Amino acid sequence: MILSIDSSLPTFKPVRFHAGINVLLSAKSAEGNDRKTRNSAGKSSLVDIVHFLLGGKADPGNLLRHPLLNDHVFRGTLWIAGREVTVERSGAKHGRVYVDPASSEHFGLQTKPDKETGALSISNEAWKDFLAHRWFDLPAVVRGSPFEESFTPSFRALFGYFARRHGSGAFGHVERQAEAQQRWDWQSNLSYLLGLDWRVPRDLHLVKQREGQLDELKKAAKGGAFGALIGTVAELRPAVVLAEAKATKLREEIGRFEVHDTYREMMGQATRAKVEMQAISRRAVPLRETVAHLRASIETERPPERDDLSRLYAAVGIELPDLAKRRFEDVERFHRTVVENRRLRLREEIETAERELAEGDIRFAGLDAERGDILRILEGRGALEDFVTLQKRLADAEAEAAALRERFRSAEVLENRTTELSMERIGIKRRLQEDHQRRRDRLDEAILLIGNAITALYEDRTGKFEVEATENGPEFRITIQGDRGGGISNMEIFCLDYALFSIWGRRRKGPGFLIHDSHLFDGVDPRQVANALALGADAARAYGGQYIVTMNSDIYDTLPLSADIDRQGVVMQPRLSDADETSGLFGFRFD
Repeated sequence: MILSIDSSLPTFKPVRFHAGINVLLSAKSAEGNDRKTRNSAGKSSLVDIVHFLLGGKADPGNLLRHPLLNDHVFRGTLWIAGREVTVERSGAKHGRVYVDPASSEHFGLQTKPDKETGALSISNEAWKDFLAHRWFDLPAVVRGSPFEESFTPSFRALFGYFARRHGSGAFGHVERQAEAQQRWDWQSNLSYLLGLDWRVPRDLHLVKQREGQLDELKKAAKGGAFGALIGTVAELRPAVVLAEAKATKLREEIGRFEVHDTYREMMGQATRAKVEMQAISRRAVPLRETVAHLRASIETERPPERDDLSRLYAAVGIELPDLAKRRFEDVERFHRTVVENRRLRLREEIETAERELAEGDIRFAGLDAERGDILRILEGRGALEDFVTLQKRLADAEAEAAALRERFRSAEVLENRTTELSMERIGIKRRLQEDHQRRRDRLDEAILLIGNAITALYEDRTGKFEVEATENGPEFRITIQGDRGGGISNMEIFCLDYALFSIWGRRRKGPGFLIHDSHLFDGVDPRQVANALALGADAARAYGGQYIVTMNSDIYDTLPLSADIDRQGVVMQPRLSDADETSGLFGFRFD
């Protein structure tokens, strides 16, 4: 639960919470309009502060990073695991969270002293890990667990369903707590919150990633960047067959070709000479690169300087002690010896490489001369020329056949991988169906909670909650008769959030509160708003938690509230207004 929210900002209006339903009211002045400022009264800003204190991102555009708020500390007192915990965070030091020392010690949090103030703090990441473990049963140590991997449930995504933010587009879709939330994210996190196997949608997303990569390769293979390098199985199969047949035919022709033994021997000598010359040329390239690198290394080898330290001492008016000077001289002599030894070794390596280069040049020249003599002798011999031509044609044909075979194998791999991924998809859908059957009690719990909520909200409408296992993962749908958008769609969101709050409340887990910004009730009939408040109040009482609502006073005053709700008693202090500069949450306005 939330007990209070305060700030070091002198004009900030402290907010005190109580158990059960809490209504933060804002009065809209007669001159008020939507163009005043983004925080006319501060109802939505309160939700932003809660997120900020509970590990939310603090990007430069975040409200609490505004220049007028950045240096101020925001403070929340929460009830966590049976004790009061005070937590502080500021925009200026948003990476650190300051938890009261007694709670840090009680929970065994690894704190670190602030360099300026000495106050003990933990990293924002460690704070989120702590809350994830205490509220949502994620591992206390994420490292080494399945939650360390990518595309797994996270505290921030789970918590988003308990405090939706209008600024994140949270009221546009039932299953998403933010407009930008990706499919794998809401599938995995909602599955976890409902007690289903979150690993199934995670594995499906990994398959989709591989499918996307495979699609890109297949597009490239059909004519894109790799079209000439891969191709398709259908077009490559006949090309491979024809190329291998051509190589076989040439091989047979060479086998039947006869050349005089003397010519054959001389031809072999010339071929061997050429092969050795090519090897010498290839070896010369890395040797020359080695020599160049070693020479550069000799140039850069320098003993370390000690002038920097002497200047440092001189700058602060301290004379370097004689003992330190002698030690620096000893170290300097040692380093000079190391550098000289290093240079000597480098010179030896250069000499070795240059010697091998020189020997190679001599051998290359001798082979070139020998091969030239042989070729001059063989020049004009028709039979040998024909034989050499046939050999060249065979070499070309074999190279072409080998390249085609490699492309054919690559194309087969692509097509086989497509089949494998399709089979994986089918297997994942089967796993999803089996999981839904195995955890039927969890699904039934959510279905009943949402069904009862719809019945309580609407006397004249029916509705249902469906969880369908599809090839694209689990689909979560809430439908209320006549839901064509607007108010009814917003009540579908309420029903899901109410169910999640109840599910985790029954387990004495979760944050212990559910927050709904007034935007959720835009376009909703006052009777349904009143019924929603009654449902939230009942759940908060049943599970010892809080249902926190922000609302404009002109709307709240007209609601036909249940007799169980004390209209004035549930209203929180302070009451906000956009009437003047000082009536809002922060006590002043800013753009």
